[in-house]
Amino acid sequence: MMFAARYTAKYTIIFVFCVGLITGCDKIEKPFSKRNTTKNIQQVQVTPAVKGMVIAKVNNIPITLEELNKEVDIFNASLDLREDLTPEQKKEAKIDTREKKINYLKNYLVRQMVFYQLALDKGLDKKETIQEILNRYKIAILASEMQAEIIKNIEVGSAEVEEAYKNNKDLFKEPESRKVREIVTKTEDEAKQILVSLMQGADFAVVARERSVAESAKNGGDLGFIKRGQRGEKYRIFDDVAFSPALQEGSLSGVFKSPDGFYVVKIEGIKGGKQVSLSEAWDTLKSLLLASKQQQELNKAYSDLSRNTKIEIYEGEIK
Repeated sequence: MMFAARYTAKYTIIFVFCVGLITGCDKIEKPFSKRNTTKNIQQVQVTPAVKGMVIAKVNNIPITLEELNKEVDIFNASLDLREDLTPEQKKEAKIDTREKKINYLKNYLVRQMVFYQLALDKGLDKKETIQEILNRYKIAILASEMQAEIIKNIEVGSAEVEEAYKNNKDLFKEPESRKVREIVTKTEDEAKQILVSLMQGADFAVVARERSVAESAKNGGDLGFIKRGQRGEKYRIFDDVAFSPALQEGSLSGVFKSPDGFYVVKIEGIKGGKQVSLSEAWDTLKSLLLASKQQQELNKAYSDLSRNTKIEIYEGEIK
């Protein structure tokens, strides 16, 4: 589990549900109430100086370019986490032009601010249920921020990446698939006879149709391109032979026994199996190492903290 992804996801959820609720509460007091108009204007005037380029105001409450850009980044990041959208749909939905930013400002941020101020005017921020939600998100935000603080100085050096690649080279190999034909017989003698005829030039597909007892016989024994393990545990012996380095494109196997009978296979094509280079794997491997080191550090911090923290869990009360 990668902390960076969870960290982004938490902030995305917070953004979607309460971005307007947890900021600016100290700046506004019932701005839509006519009886408090003068009082509200005075309060707005004494708020701290705005940091950044002001691009909009709602009842004199500013929205800055920096805030807009941050919200856009969070929105775009949330799209990357969605599994229900295709890459094309994600690309289309992303805010990546000036026009889309302006539309987002007008149709979301300004609109949100208007309703936010009305909610304050109606005293919704004082409701017990709202206070509970705000407190819960405050916990989530501060907990995430504290974890980010703990891991902020963790780095992965070049030597670590190189060592990890060296020790896990097999993990950076493209999956190999092979185009395989098979002939299956009930007896070993028949399989040996078939192998002799194939070695003398008989057409594998024709022989498979005429003599194989496998379901693939109707297709001339053709299984198409398959990967090791694709056919299940029952075919482990089959995989050991068909994917043996000794068998290359055009090769015939010897006769071997498997649960379905006696086999002869032919390799008609090989795809994949290429070793991914260190440079190609670098970014992925470094990200994985960083995530692992960060998680280890967080686990250590939690272990240390929990020893000095009174934690009580009443499992019996959980229904």
